[in-house]
Amino acid sequence: MITSKPQTSTLVSFVLFLLITSVVIVMNSIALVNQRGAWYNYAVIGVLVPLGLFVFFKIFVRYKILRVGNNQVQIDYPVLRQSKVYPLGQIDRWVENSVKTGKNSEYRELQIRFSDGTKVSLGHKEHTEYGKLVQYLAQKAPKKKALQA
Repeated sequence: MITSKPQTSTLVSFVLFLLITSVVIVMNSIALVNQRGAWYNYAVIGVLVPLGLFVFFKIFVRYKILRVGNNQVQIDYPVLRQSKVYPLGQIDRWVENSVKTGKNSEYRELQIRFSDGTKVSLGHKEHTEYGKLVQYLAQKAPKKKALQA
């Protein structure tokens, strides 16, 4: 069974971002409570709070583990305590998009859409076992591969 989840380095970088964001928000809030705040304290809080909440939701609340094997795809959301299991026959289509990001590098993303409308996206730099997952889908569900997203 192939298990794909976010890489530890990706999670650590987002945790550091959230820690720094939290410290800056707290420092600006203290300045506002002590009546020493200026307009930029409001601006910093107004920008960082929505940004921090967005990152927290997209990275940690929607944390997913994808398990593929035995002719099925299992998507687990541990934080939400949800799990969905799809047989390979319920894959509506899958596509691997590739974007050239420089002279020698490219970004690849795998998108899987299921018959109930659920869509899962995985990046090759952010998730483990990306290559094995694409190889498994190419072997087990070649007719479901789409040319474009």
